[in-house]
Amino acid sequence: MGVTTILLEGVGGIGGVIAGKLIRAGHGPTLVTGNREISEAINRSGLTVIEPGGRFTVATRAFASLTELPSEARFDIALLAMKAHSVVQAARETVRWLNPQDGFVVTCQNGIVQDAVAEAIGRDRVVAGIIGWGGTMHGPGVAERTGPGAIHLGELDGGRTQRLADLARLLGEVTPVVATDNIRGAQWSKLAINCTITAIGALTGESLGHMLKHPGVRRVFLGIYGEVIETALALNMRLERIAVDPMLLYLPVSAGFISRWFKDQLVRIVGRKHGKLKSSSLQSLERGRRTEIDFLNGYVVAQAQSVGVSTPLNASVTRMVQEIEQGRRRLSPANIEELSAVWP
Repeated sequence: MGVTTILLEGVGGIGGVIAGKLIRAGHGPTLVTGNREISEAINRSGLTVIEPGGRFTVATRAFASLTELPSEARFDIALLAMKAHSVVQAARETVRWLNPQDGFVVTCQNGIVQDAVAEAIGRDRVVAGIIGWGGTMHGPGVAERTGPGAIHLGELDGGRTQRLADLARLLGEVTPVVATDNIRGAQWSKLAINCTITAIGALTGESLGHMLKHPGVRRVFLGIYGEVIETALALNMRLERIAVDPMLLYLPVSAGFISRWFKDQLVRIVGRKHGKLKSSSLQSLERGRRTEIDFLNGYVVAQAQSVGVSTPLNASVTRMVQEIEQGRRRLSPANIEELSAVWP
C-alpha cells in the first residue's frame, strides 16, 4: 500500500491506544483530539498507553481541531474514534481533508453509525469498524487497553475490497484484526455486549467485575442481552462471533431453572475475566458528558419496534440513563432494583 497518511480523531481510551500503537509501529498518524486539554497534555508529556504486558510513552504532536492542521494536509484514511453522537458532524468536517481520489473514513464507535455517516459523506467514503476490546482514559494523554479482542472491519455492502485488505493489514500490525463480509452481523453481536456492559455500568457507577458479583445484576444483564439478540434475529441478522458465540449468553424468557443457572455462571465468568473493564458511558457521565445510550439501547428499541419485538428492559435502561444525563437520577446500584421489576 506504500506510505499511508493516517488521521486519527478522538484520542480517548480507544483512540489513545490505537494512536500510541500506530506511532510506536512507525506509522505516524496525525492526531486530532477534539479537546485542548488532551492535546496540550500529549504535546507536553507524550501519549502513554497501558497494556496487560506493560506501558509505554511516545512523543508526538496532537491538534485540538481540524482547523489547526496545515491547509495542504490530505489523508488516505481517517479513523473516527470520537463518541457516536459526534461522528456524523466529524465526518462532514473530515471529508475535505481526505485524499480526493480514494480517501475514506473508518467508523470506530459503539453502536451502528455507518449508515448515517454514509448518508452525510457518501457510501464509497466509509468503512465500518468495531473495536472488540475495552479502553479507559485515566487522564489526558493516558489510555489503557482493558481487555482482549480484535478490531472487526467491513465494507458496508459486504464486499471484499483491496482497501479493506490493506486497512486490515495496516491495523493488524498493532492489534488483532478480522476483515468480514458481514459487518452488520458482527455489529449486532457487539451491540448485545455494549447494551449490557455499557448501560449497566452507567446505571450503577461500578466496574464490570464489581457489578457482576451480584445475582440481581447478572439477571438484568441476561435480560438486556436477550432482548438485543431477539431483535437481531427478527431483523434476519446473521450474528458473528466477536469474543465468543453470541448465542452463548442468550437466555429465552421461557428458559428453565437449569438453563438460567448455567447462563448465570457464564456471566459470572465474564465478570471475572473482564473485571477491570469500565463502561464507556460511565466514563462519559463522570466527565459530565453525554453518553452513547441513544446509539446503543435506544437504537435497539427503535429497531425492535420496526419488527414487533418487545424490549422493556432496553427501553427502561435508555430512559434511566437519559435521566442521569439530565441530573434527575443518581448513579447507584439501586437502579438495578428498578430494572429487575421489568424482567420476568
